[in-house]
Amino acid sequence: MKSLRHLAALCVPFVLVALAGGPLGCQLVAIPDAPQAPKVQLPQMPQAPELPSMDVPAPPSVSLPSAPEKPKMDVPLDEDTEVCCLRSGPVEQVCGGDAKRCCTIKLERDTCESQGGLWFHSVRGCAGAC
Repeated sequence: MKSLRHLAALCVPFVLVALAGGPLGCQLVAIPDAPQAPKVQLPQMPQAPELPSMDVPAPPSVSLPSAPEKPKMDVPLDEDTEVCCLRSGPVEQVCGGDAKRCCTIKLERDTCESQGGLWFHSVRGCAGAC
């Protein structure tokens, strides 16, 4: 019995090495290799569709309203001069050119008012009205 115990004691390390997979255990116990995953080819990513090109219309050009015509003045720069403001009637004959309105010293007060003009005691007043 004693020899049986000695034999069992000698076999225990070999059995442990064989079960643990040590350097000797790999050859003693045939463990199959782990299965390899199948090679799968991944599908191609789909291409994003091309966006149609859009022609952006040009913004409409905005034209600013024309400023009112500056009145023509054939008066001296003296502010105290009495002047006639013509906005209708014989503007072209009195003021000349293609003037539509003007301040002038060519007409006297009565003549100015009879022709539809406005009489002013200062050049500044005439310029503001015309």
